[in-house]
Amino acid sequence: MRCSHTVEGPVLDILSQDPVWNAYAIADLRPDLARHCRWLVAPDASGLALLYFGLVPPVLLTTGSIEGVAAALTGADLPDELFLSILPSHLPAVEQHYHQVVPREMVRMALPPGRPVPSAAPPARRLDRADAGRLIDLYRLGGDYAPDAFDPGQLNDGYYFGIDDEDGTLAAAGGTHVSLRTESQKLTNGNAVSLDQVISRGVAAIGNIYTRPERRGRGYGKAVISSITRALQDDGFSLIVLNVDKQNLVAKSIYEKLGFDVHCHFIEGLARKVQQSSLAN
Repeated sequence: MRCSHTVEGPVLDILSQDPVWNAYAIADLRPDLARHCRWLVAPDASGLALLYFGLVPPVLLTTGSIEGVAAALTGADLPDELFLSILPSHLPAVEQHYHQVVPREMVRMALPPGRPVPSAAPPARRLDRADAGRLIDLYRLGGDYAPDAFDPGQLNDGYYFGIDDEDGTLAAAGGTHVSLRTESQKLTNGNAVSLDQVISRGVAAIGNIYTRPERRGRGYGKAVISSITRALQDDGFSLIVLNVDKQNLVAKSIYEKLGFDVHCHFIEGLARKVQQSSLAN
């Protein structure tokens, strides 16, 4: 296992092998996010684990072969608690270190580059930092599939949209978890599709889509997602992804109608180490 706080050639090579699955890790190359990253690489560069410490608990993302992921994690100084974002095939490697795993089955979807996204009514307006409090109040309503990863700093990317209720509160909203555009010529490798070719046109992950319970069924969510996606396309983003709970068939159907395709299934959820004292008891 090789551990690095900086991005090296093997990291870029592994990420380029499946850019859709690795979209979040690629976006974390953004300078303000990269400082929170610790990259664990298998000795033969067959697998990679990213520990992202910008959230609490830290997030673990994995990619590569199961043997490579296991090798990347072996000997690493891992936190006692993590939030997982891993492929199902990587779960045995994680369970070598974390004995309490609470998984949730998720679906990664992606919009093929150049596919047109239909507009949807009612019109959504662009949100900014002044809307942070209203977004927090909206997400606090909770319920099934309520967003749990909103940070006001995400508004800085400029891709949050919302629909106002009659009384001025937000009826629905959503935006991007992360986005990255760069023209850097340093992020290149020898693969047929280089990482530079992917991210130079832009990588974005849509999320935190939510509609007030009493306003559902009016097309608000679809209108918000359409506005976000069309704005990203207008700004040149070619790799646009989102996650949806496997059980959330309504949302998945909306995404499909807007042009998103299923890329893969994966696992999210908390993972905790069992302390040796607990095992002894």
